[in-house]
Amino acid sequence: MKKGAVILTVIMAVLLLPGCTKESTEEASVQSVSMICGFGSVGRTERFAGVTVPRSETKINKSEEQAVSEVRVKAGDEVKKDQVLFVYDTQQITLNLEKARLELEQLRNTVTAKNNERASLEAEKAKAGADQQLSYTLEIQEVDTAIMETNYNISLKEKEIQKMEATLNNLEVKSPVDGHVQSINTESSADNYGNPLPYMTVVETGSYRVNGYVNESNAAALQEGQPVIVRSRVDDSTWKGTVTKIEWENPIQSGNSNSYYGMGSSDTTTVSNKYPFYVELESDEGLILGQHVYIEPDYGQGEDRDESQVQLPSYYINDLDTTPWVWAQDGKGKLEKREVGLGAYDEAADTYVIESGLEVTDYISFPSDSLKEGMSCVKYDENAFDASEMGDDMSVISEESGMPVMDGEIQEGMENGAVTDTEDIQGVPGAEQDTGEGLE
Repeated sequence: MKKGAVILTVIMAVLLLPGCTKESTEEASVQSVSMICGFGSVGRTERFAGVTVPRSETKINKSEEQAVSEVRVKAGDEVKKDQVLFVYDTQQITLNLEKARLELEQLRNTVTAKNNERASLEAEKAKAGADQQLSYTLEIQEVDTAIMETNYNISLKEKEIQKMEATLNNLEVKSPVDGHVQSINTESSADNYGNPLPYMTVVETGSYRVNGYVNESNAAALQEGQPVIVRSRVDDSTWKGTVTKIEWENPIQSGNSNSYYGMGSSDTTTVSNKYPFYVELESDEGLILGQHVYIEPDYGQGEDRDESQVQLPSYYINDLDTTPWVWAQDGKGKLEKREVGLGAYDEAADTYVIESGLEVTDYISFPSDSLKEGMSCVKYDENAFDASEMGDDMSVISEESGMPVMDGEIQEGMENGAVTDTEDIQGVPGAEQDTGEGLE
């Protein structure tokens, strides 16, 4: 039994204590052990929409000073590591290099001339009278400043030449990874914010991650480092992963959530924020790029468990240190005190293995001072609710959306950061990162 299901069980059990929903104190609400242990619908968790994206992209920028003479690939091509993508124009680089070398020579000549000028000034100053000494001193200082500035420009030019020479010896730009060419920006275009786009983008193949959104209303359901289960939308395939980053500092506004009930408003206080999050997968075998999936926190619901074994939360058990017992429904539908035999204790989940006295098919009640033996038991389980009897209470809330569950169905397409239809997640971010660690 994992803590997410445990917490939800406690909340529902407390809401249904005798006196909360019934005026008679002679009735006790009981819940199936199967449901309490997470084998029923109480084991369901928040579910978020996601999409598979490349785990990493390589953005290759072209030198602004160089022209490309040949592009050897096109968008969509599969490429291998070290395969040539494009080649710079040799003629242009050679001309630029020759020009830079001439400029360097001119700078060096300038330094030589200034040094000669300084020597002449020093000689003249030595012969000048006292009234001319200050004037010569100022001229010499100006020459010294010019020499220092020119020497600095020489160092910059030397670095520029070294870069050009390195480029001349490496005119072919190669792919650093196996992948496919996602885009080629031959027109030097920019994004919506005016930032220049990379000349070429190569997406690494055979390595995906999953991106999704979490809404501010259910942000507590996810945290960085949390294990998650990724589920296919079309079959029973699942993958395990970990939330590596949630973009709390980079929210995306979504529409008015009240519009679902026809209460739309232009009030900005009703606009909800969604936060991108990223899932690194243990294995992406079977996934395809762009596949839409569901993401849910992993509370152990994906594990194979022995459903004949009862692992009961400790708060259902009375007198743990003496003679343990629980409030249980007997064969006649009445409440009784039933002794149970305890086995191993799971500290992380705060559960005990029940070795005797209780089966998964039994019904028990949450401990309360108002309970007494002989009460009539009223069963509460996943089929006990009737939406027509809910009235304005709306106490049954979808674990996926925070909205009422009607006729037992989860409503999709709600703008809340949880499950949405596929059209709402076409813009899931993640294909613009180089490292896959989040938006920069």
